[in-house]
Amino acid sequence: MERCTEEMKLWLLNLACGNLNDEDTLNGFIKYYVLYDFGISRVIHDVVFHTILGTAGVLDARGSLIKALNKTIQTWKEDIW
Repeated sequence: MERCTEEMKLWLLNLACGNLNDEDTLNGFIKYYVLYDFGISRVIHDVVFHTILGTAGVLDARGSLIKALNKTIQTWKEDIW
């Protein structure tokens, strides 16, 4: 199965532009990165090499991803405790 598809590139572009909600952010991160044993650093690498967005895109993508992950972790903690 190929990871770097047009669908993945579109998700990456939307992530870097801030166009995704938390659920879509997490779904894409799991589908395109976690299942291939990659992490946030690989997302940053892919924004640099698969988009034309530069530093601003990297910061936005990283921020959106971390925000979605933190929100999910907080929700899980509240459900457990």
